[in-house]
Amino acid sequence: MFEKALILSLYSITPVHAGSGAEMSVIDLPIQRERHTGFPVIWGQSLKGVLRSYYTKIDDSQNKVKTEVIFGPPTDSASDHAGAISVGDVKVLLFPVRSAKGVFAHVTCPMVLKRFRRDLELANITVNFKIPPLKSENFAAVSLDTILEVQENKIIIEDLALNAEKQNISQIVEAISRISPISLDENRIVIVQDDIFSIFVRTTTEILARVRIKAETGTVDEGALWYEEYLPSDVVMYSVIAIAEPRRKTNELSTAEDVAEEFRKFDGKFVQVGGNETIGKGFVKLGAVGNENA
Repeated sequence: MFEKALILSLYSITPVHAGSGAEMSVIDLPIQRERHTGFPVIWGQSLKGVLRSYYTKIDDSQNKVKTEVIFGPPTDSASDHAGAISVGDVKVLLFPVRSAKGVFAHVTCPMVLKRFRRDLELANITVNFKIPPLKSENFAAVSLDTILEVQENKIIIEDLALNAEKQNISQIVEAISRISPISLDENRIVIVQDDIFSIFVRTTTEILARVRIKAETGTVDEGALWYEEYLPSDVVMYSVIAIAEPRRKTNELSTAEDVAEEFRKFDGKFVQVGGNETIGKGFVKLGAVGNENA
């Protein structure tokens, strides 16, 4: 039973390839997605491995004791005790989409915001925002001073022209900004219908062609062309980190609050998630937020 929960946010600095393995489709190496919604996701076990690897480097205890208390012992001795944290899947919150004005929009939808509100409550973070109703799929809620308006309350994102309903969405932006590791522009945020959001996250990811070159000839190796899918830069995502009382106690880590305080060291840090680190992919900035009085 967990006693505390934190929200760990991720902001993609470079495109991220958290792969799901090879598939028989046009894209050889797609990203991870939820089975029932098709929304991009980074599985909790993938994120936990990244966090453990990073924390191992900053663990100042003898024989990496803190690492084992928080994340659990190595696989070969995992039966000794479980770690104190449970890492939830990383869910998309704001997705960047091209805009005819203002360069790009940060898009979300009612379904995503409802999930976000529920997860904030799980972390005992008070939220007050209401999700604006949308008249139809041709309407989108934007801020009162949006920078995306083309003319006559119209915005164009990707190839869709939507009627912009100017609303006070400051409470939503405040809740997102509270957990985001990067300062967000309220006037860039757009709330669209769930189905429209689903189309964007399915069809506007980055697809990169990769080739392998023969060192001897300097030409493309036979059969060495493949396509990889990436989450673009500027995606805002988050995960719920549930924290239980440590099964193995130390002087420094004896309660769930001790573990939570230690975990907050991730706040503001940069880590690499997914594949292709050597070509600059997968760098994200983290934010760790929780109710201090929980």
